Amino acid sequence: MMVAQFIAALERPVSRVRLENYRADGSDLDMVVNYFYNLELAEALYPTLQAFEIAFRNSVHLTLSQHFQNPFWFDTPGLFPSPRPPAKEPWQVRSVREARKNLSEEGKPRDSDRIMAELHFGFWHSLINRPFESKIWRLNGWQRLRQVFPNAPRRSFDRQIAWDHVDHIRLLRNRVMHYEPIWHRTRLSEDHSAILEALHWISPEMHATIAMCDRFPMVHGGGRVDLEQRIQAEIQKRYPVT
Repeated sequence: MMVAQFIAALERPVSRVRLENYRADGSDLDMVVNYFYNLELAEALYPTLQAFEIAFRNSVHLTLSQHFQNPFWFDTPGLFPSPRPPAKEPWQVRSVREARKNLSEEGKPRDSDRIMAELHFGFWHSLINRPFESKIWRLNGWQRLRQVFPNAPRRSFDRQIAWDHVDHIRLLRNRVMHYEPIWHRTRLSEDHSAILEALHWISPEMHATIAMCDRFPMVHGGGRVDLEQRIQAEIQKRYPVT
């Protein structure tokens, strides 16, 4: 009865439909615990996801600035693949234009570093897709790709491996940032390790330092049991048996 009252109170801020996404053929209490456990897991993944995303875009930006000898390399004519009709320009070009517009509206200089920071993860991820392989990455034995990931494995590392790894992180990142369920992923620990591995490919220093902020192993390892106890205590406090 107490759990039912608690769920009824949550239906306004969360909605019953959303809560039901966290039911795993268990009790109502399990469903509620799964929902809040998902929040804690997402929070725990945020430091490593943020560290990788920033390191990745900075490394790509630096590499392409050197490659094109221009910090505004994203303005290079013909760099991005031709769009499919009815689009009239590549979506990456539109993204750069919107980034400049946002900076102007905020009264900020439209320098290359600020434009770079405005561009979303999908933009950077797209740059290691197949259309850029012959233009950039395959040149000089993957030299440019190794500039982006200087500590990646020396053997059998190519654009496809980099793409697959970053794409895996992107999909998880999108679930976290869009508040979608991740609590039921059976390989979530391996997902976390994949983020750290890719971060190490770019910067061993950041990989080591981010450990100070990385609560994921603790939350994933035993956080659900502790959370269930806290939720039960909260329910008992709010709806005492009379």
